[in-house]
Amino acid sequence: VSDTILASLQAALKNAIQRVFELEDNELSAESLPSRDNRKSILFYEATEGGAGVLKRVIDNSGFNQVIREAIELCHYDPITFEDLLKAPQSKEPCEAACYDCLMSYSNQTDHELLDRKAIIDVLISLLSSDLSRSSSEFSRVEHYERLKNLNGSTLEVKWLDYLYNNGYNLPTHAQELIESCHTQPDYLYKDKYVAVFIDGPVHDSPDQQAKDRIITNDLEDTGWHVIRFKYSEDWKAIISSNANVFGDK
Repeated sequence: VSDTILASLQAALKNAIQRVFELEDNELSAESLPSRDNRKSILFYEATEGGAGVLKRVIDNSGFNQVIREAIELCHYDPITFEDLLKAPQSKEPCEAACYDCLMSYSNQTDHELLDRKAIIDVLISLLSSDLSRSSSEFSRVEHYERLKNLNGSTLEVKWLDYLYNNGYNLPTHAQELIESCHTQPDYLYKDKYVAVFIDGPVHDSPDQQAKDRIITNDLEDTGWHVIRFKYSEDWKAIISSNANVFGDK
């Protein structure tokens, strides 16, 4: 994907989110990752303390669709017929590539030479009928899933990860990472939520192992981690549903 497309998408989506949710320009920030000189993805975040929670509303399918339609209209295209309207309704001059009524703003001056509304219209139209999925890293959901899968320690852990992936739940941020302060290595971590996940097979049925598990859980909780255990014989869907703040609500 070219820098023009990524820079233009970043501008269009940022401006569309601000319009849909009535935000000021300084309330929402957008950055190219891993850097402006090496654009692979776009990070959006609320820049004011506390925020308005709009990004959570964007990732709802209805909110996402509304933002995409707004972005199409913002780029001077009819959101229903996709006809190029050439300019904003109140503008006297046609917009060839970008203007302050569509993609340009004070905050993205360094990208002005890259911006092109026409370069992204096909992408925006395709996003209207696309499925939205959540990822826990800078990689795409499928790339992040494959990275986690390669770190799995058992077939039961693979089964659990597959269950999350196939049902659209939030994936862990890390796998098999040592927490040195507690001398333990959870199967998965949701580092952004300070949650440690263990996938327990039949070996955890023994009293000795259960005693060790309680010590590990207590040590983690004493240092601020929330521990969630998935036993091989339990209803995983029920555990996920009772922790929707971690795994997402389906």
